[in-house]
Amino acid sequence: MDIHLLIAMPDPKSQDLMLSLLNAASHLLPFKVEAHQARSRDELILQVREKTDDVVFLDWQLAEANTPDLARELDRLNPWLRVIVLLPLKLRQYRQCLWETGICSCMPKENLDHEWLCSTLCLIHQAMLRESRLASRT
Repeated sequence: MDIHLLIAMPDPKSQDLMLSLLNAASHLLPFKVEAHQARSRDELILQVREKTDDVVFLDWQLAEANTPDLARELDRLNPWLRVIVLLPLKLRQYRQCLWETGICSCMPKENLDHEWLCSTLCLIHQAMLRESRLASRT
């Protein structure tokens, strides 16, 4: 089972960094990750409506203080989507608010590395496999 990942970041340098981390992580992962990009809220919403992605890495910069509302909207559009919010270290106080929206996790953007990315994607992959097995039993 592959993971379809949507990287939602308005800043091209941040997207390049994320793709670089993903490239480094992909050598360690026992599954494939297919990545897509969205650079605006509208692009993100269009992609999520298609329901082709399993995970979205949502950069705080995309919606800033409206990120919790955007996370709720993503959940309404696709309740199977796993949302990971990348927020600035200085805004860690938003974590509780974000978790209450139903996101899977949030991570200070400054702490991103390929080891964290590997661990996160492996956890998601295992959850997806279990969900698939449970769904096949019903």
